[in-house]
Amino acid sequence: MTERTPSGGSRETVEWRRLSPGELPSPIVRRLPYLELKLEHPELEPSGIGDRFFPDAVPYELDGTRRVFYWRPSMASSAGEPSDWELACATTHELRGVSSLPADAPRLVTRGDDRTVVAVDGTIGGESTTTVVSSYSVPDVSVENCSDSAVELTVDGAEYSIAAGERRQIALEERHVELVGEDGESTSVTPEIGVRFPGRRELHHPAHGATYRLFPSFDIDVDQLPNPLPIPTAARELDDTALAEALGVDLSRRPYPERVLWQAFAHTAFGRHTGAEPELAQLATGHIGLRIRESRTE
Repeated sequence: MTERTPSGGSRETVEWRRLSPGELPSPIVRRLPYLELKLEHPELEPSGIGDRFFPDAVPYELDGTRRVFYWRPSMASSAGEPSDWELACATTHELRGVSSLPADAPRLVTRGDDRTVVAVDGTIGGESTTTVVSSYSVPDVSVENCSDSAVELTVDGAEYSIAAGERRQIALEERHVELVGEDGESTSVTPEIGVRFPGRRELHHPAHGATYRLFPSFDIDVDQLPNPLPIPTAARELDDTALAEALGVDLSRRPYPERVLWQAFAHTAFGRHTGAEPELAQLATGHIGLRIRESRTE
C-alpha cells in the first residue's frame, strides 16, 4: 500500500515479524585488544571491487567507550569460544578471535584452484579493490604476543612491534606474479602488510555461527513498533532520515558512524528492493537483532 505525504513524498507499509529474545543467540560483546592486518598490492591495477554498500565493521566512540561494531557476520569458523579470546584480529577477509598466542594471521587472500584474488587497496570490514593472479605465495604472518600497549608480529621471519595507536606499512620482498586475464603477463610487485593496532576496543558482533544482523537499539522499543510499519519513501526509495524521525530516533545526537549503522538497518530491514520480510528481536543486551526471510516482494 502506498499513500502520499504532505511533504510530497510517499509512504508504504511493510509487515514484519516480532521475535522473542530467545529466538536469536546472544551477540558477542567483548572488550579486548583489537588488531587489523591487510595484505595489499598497490602497484597492481585493480580488476574488481566488492559489492557491499555499507561497511561490515563500523568503529566509533559512544559515551566514552571506543567500540568496533560488526553488524553483519564476519567471523571465521575457527574463531573458538569468545570467552577464551585474548585478541580479536581482523583482515580484509574475516574476523577471528585468538585464544592463544602465537597464532597465524586470519585469511589475507582468496584462494581458488589455480588463481588467487589479492587486494590492491584493502579496507578492513569494507570494500577493497582486487585483482587476480596465479601461482601466488602468501607471506607468513603470525601474531607472537599482545598486550594493551603493543602487539608483536612476525612477517616472513622478521619481527615487528607495533605500539597501541600506531599503524605501519611493512614492505615485503619483491616478487613476480602472473596476472590472470592479461594473456599471462608477468609483472614484479612489492606487497605490503598494513598493520593497525588501536589497542583495546569493545567488540560487538552477532553470535558466532549465527546469520542474523546486529544493530544498536537506537532507543527503539521493538515491542512498541506498529505492524505493519509505515515506511516513508522519496523518489521510490526508502527515506531513512524520515523513517528515523517517524520512529523518534534523533540522528543528530548520534556520532556519524552510528548514523551509518542506522542506514544499514533501515535499508536492510525495510528497503524497497530487498524482497525480504524482516524479523526483529530486542535482545537481552539491548541490541536489535534482524533476521531476513526472502519472501517480500515490491
